[in-house]
Amino acid sequence: GQRRFVADAAHELKTPLTAMKGNFEVTLQRTRSADEYREAILSNLTEVDRLTAMTKSLLTLAQFAGDRPPLTLQTLELSPLVEEVVGELSVLAQDGGIQLQTECQPVPPLMGDPSQLKQALINLLDNALRHTPSGGTISVRIRFHDQSIQLSVEDTGQGIAPQHLPHLFERFYRVDPARDRQSGGTGLGLAIVKEIVEAHGGHIQAHS
Repeated sequence: GQRRFVADAAHELKTPLTAMKGNFEVTLQRTRSADEYREAILSNLTEVDRLTAMTKSLLTLAQFAGDRPPLTLQTLELSPLVEEVVGELSVLAQDGGIQLQTECQPVPPLMGDPSQLKQALINLLDNALRHTPSGGTISVRIRFHDQSIQLSVEDTGQGIAPQHLPHLFERFYRVDPARDRQSGGTGLGLAIVKEIVEAHGGHIQAHS
């Protein structure tokens, strides 16, 4: 598992580096106008942003792979945390013509790391926003069931074919590789959600 992960990571990091190298080489082949140089720099900045996002995600996963997950636990209420994250992302949702709504039933307080739980929810919502067309709705629900707190994120996207469902939380797994790379996805967002949830003693699953 570890060896394959390292190989996958190397492959994923190589893609933007290859694009940057090609971009620089083509630009240097002859004298360019100021506009052309500007275009080349902007294009490479996009690749640098992708590398930065991926490196950050890889560092997060490496921390969770250690003996002690990087959690700072405290007693917290889940509802305000959810409302805060939804508030932060509602501008993004509006820009995409998507309605973002919450349904929070009263649940008991839990022991959790607020910053990590926020990160997990941001990753889930980021994923939902990328796969929900304009005019769609994303619902975040909290409820108490069978002595456990359940948090769900549901969207009105196109759904997921059954063969992909078991793999959604694997590192670098993409249902549509070309599309996800274009949208700036690192292929690690949901894997990080899984690590955070499991470090809290919870479990995660996907339904279409």
